[in-house]
Amino acid sequence: MSTLTSLDGGTSSNDTRSVLTTNTVSLPSSSNSQRGKEGFVRRLFDAISPGYDFFNRVASFGLDQKWRRQTIARLHLVPEMRVLDLASGTGDLARLAAEEIAPLGCVVGCDLSGEMLKLAQKKFAKIPSARWHIKLTQGRAENLPFQDQSFDAATMGFALRNVSSLDETFREFHRVLKPDGRLSLLEFSRPNGFLVRLGHRFWLTVAVPLIGIITTRKVWPFLYLRHSILQFMPTAEVVKRLESAGFTNVQAESLTFGSVTIYSARRP
Repeated sequence: MSTLTSLDGGTSSNDTRSVLTTNTVSLPSSSNSQRGKEGFVRRLFDAISPGYDFFNRVASFGLDQKWRRQTIARLHLVPEMRVLDLASGTGDLARLAAEEIAPLGCVVGCDLSGEMLKLAQKKFAKIPSARWHIKLTQGRAENLPFQDQSFDAATMGFALRNVSSLDETFREFHRVLKPDGRLSLLEFSRPNGFLVRLGHRFWLTVAVPLIGIITTRKVWPFLYLRHSILQFMPTAEVVKRLESAGFTNVQAESLTFGSVTIYSARRP
């Protein structure tokens, strides 16, 4: 049955302070440390959690669910597998994975935001495949609360930009996956082509904050979203870091004119 456990960790009010200008959003000055950024990200998602799913559906024209299904498909799941959904949020990827590993498998959803996990638990209570096959826990991507080689597969959706250390996160994925385990990561990226890039930047700058205000009554989290997407490393660099963490067969598949990328890899 779906359960929720937490790893308590306090953050100071300074950790959650964002600095906004007309064009940019900056992380708090303490975000140069891991704990500073973790506190900022945790409070951000706690704040927008009630409208998070609605925002995703509207801002992506419903494509986010298609992207998630494609991400889970890259894992080649079969019944009885044990799957990790890191940065699980409200549990959309975990729910899709649960449908594939039932009746004897297990999905563990792990997220920094306790409020997001509470919403996931409420959603799962209404879905039999999720209620009985998903466990939820609060934790850090850079220091996962799981034993070595605990999972047959792992996934993460739209959170590579939010971790404090991408290299440590990739090393943790490698640690908790069993040999021959599969990894599938979904993340925003910057499209190629001048006109597409121009339209993408307009969408992030104008439309996304407006949708954010409508769905969550907040704008600063979506200024951060724009900033984090535009400042995130190129696809080739993500591939390089996955390989440096020990993964093989690393592939990057662009979707929707390059605005989204699925990274897939295998743990040897």
